[in-house]
Amino acid sequence: MIQSIFSKVLRGNQRIGKKLLIWILFFSSLITLMLSAVQLYIDYKVELSTINVRLDEIERSYQDSLEASLWNVDFQQLEIQLEGIKRLPDIQIVSISEKGGGEAAIYLEKGKSEGKSIAKEYELVHQDGDSEIVIGTLYVEASLSAVYQRLIQKAITIMLVQGIKTFLVSFIILFLFYRLVTRHIIQMEHFLKDVDLRHSFSELTLDRNKNGNDDELDHLVGAYNAMVFDLRHAYDDIRTVNVQLKKDIAARKEAEAEVKVLNDELERRVELRTAELEAANKELNSFCYSVSHDLRAPLRRVDGFRRNLAGMYADKLDQQGVHYLSRMEACTSEMNAMIDSFLVLSKSTNTELLLEDVKLTDVVHRAVYRLREKDPDRDVTVNVQKNVKARCDARLIELLISNLIDNAWKYSSKNDSATISFYQEKINGEVVYIVEDNGAGFNMDFAANLFAPFTRLHKLSDFQGIGIGLATVKRVAARHGGRVWAESEVDKGAKFFFTLKAKTSLSDKKASVMAYTKAV
Repeated sequence: MIQSIFSKVLRGNQRIGKKLLIWILFFSSLITLMLSAVQLYIDYKVELSTINVRLDEIERSYQDSLEASLWNVDFQQLEIQLEGIKRLPDIQIVSISEKGGGEAAIYLEKGKSEGKSIAKEYELVHQDGDSEIVIGTLYVEASLSAVYQRLIQKAITIMLVQGIKTFLVSFIILFLFYRLVTRHIIQMEHFLKDVDLRHSFSELTLDRNKNGNDDELDHLVGAYNAMVFDLRHAYDDIRTVNVQLKKDIAARKEAEAEVKVLNDELERRVELRTAELEAANKELNSFCYSVSHDLRAPLRRVDGFRRNLAGMYADKLDQQGVHYLSRMEACTSEMNAMIDSFLVLSKSTNTELLLEDVKLTDVVHRAVYRLREKDPDRDVTVNVQKNVKARCDARLIELLISNLIDNAWKYSSKNDSATISFYQEKINGEVVYIVEDNGAGFNMDFAANLFAPFTRLHKLSDFQGIGIGLATVKRVAARHGGRVWAESEVDKGAKFFFTLKAKTSLSDKKASVMAYTKAV
């Protein structure tokens, strides 16, 4: 019966029961050893005290008779008394010796020394009137071997009794633990192993009699049931989500396929648009050079005839005729300037981008230096932010900045305290470069026409120009994937903003082509 219960408690892989038994045995044995050691130590001290008391009793009981027998040299009586002392418990040696020594001195001894012992000597004296005469010595030696033997037997008895008690207590505790806790944990384990979220299942219930309020196991069962049912609901939700996710994945794949088709179509259109644009640019380039060549020849002939007429017939022409000749000279110069600007505009749209890190601050300083050399009488304050850099085409950026600085220089010419500024700012996470002046400004209602070629917002009599500079600025910015815009008020100056992205990825190339196409 006990063996079957014990095997049930510790059967299989019930590690908790084994561990509990080991710990109970360990701590019970440790405590038993400690208490036994204390008890044996106390017993040892008691045994020593008993021996010392016995030795003191020997002194009190035998000293007087031994002194009388020794004084009277009564060997028979001395033998009897020593034998009586020797028979006392734990006494292993007793001897008596007469003082003075020598061959004639009395010496009697009973027993022999074995192992560890406790010894005492007592003086034997004879009372002679008022004086005492030492006549000999009594030597008594008590053995500790018997003490040790008794302590060992006692220790064995204690350990045997305590061991049996410890084992029984441990087994009872383990059995109670199995009945109250372990078997229910095993039942929970089997229940959880059988749980299949794909199928319905019943609640976990423990096979035990409930008395009174719920205990920790009841709370644990309740938590298990709640957790399992929550897992079931979560599993159902996940299945629903997975079904929806499969549908979403299918729809996403269809959308990705459609996007790929659209991207392929867009790439094809971009390539086609790029090819058309390159062909149009080549045609425009050829047209520009043809027009410049075809227009310059008659212009040179007209200007030659004007010079001949002015040289040969100047004295014969009245004031009105001389005025006509000067107007002819101005018109031919303006036409030549328009042809040059037309070629510059064509150059800004056809040259290949060579990207590098360019210090825009130096480009602005060079543009201002050229203007000061050309117009040394003007006093213009120029503020340029230091160390402004950008990755761009150095030739085209020189063209863009020169046009903006020229524009600011020209339209601030009627301001006695003209100021031109160049700086950069970060607007909505984008680096923006700004050229600002305090010149004539313009009406923002006409800002849409500001960057169109050969479009002017001011009278030619007020400010000279043919209206090609800002169109060139817009196209250079578009070539870099950037943009340009302006803000102004009449007579309150103007601000021109431009960005330079100049990226080289495929998507950015597409964006650059589209932006440039719009600009053209």
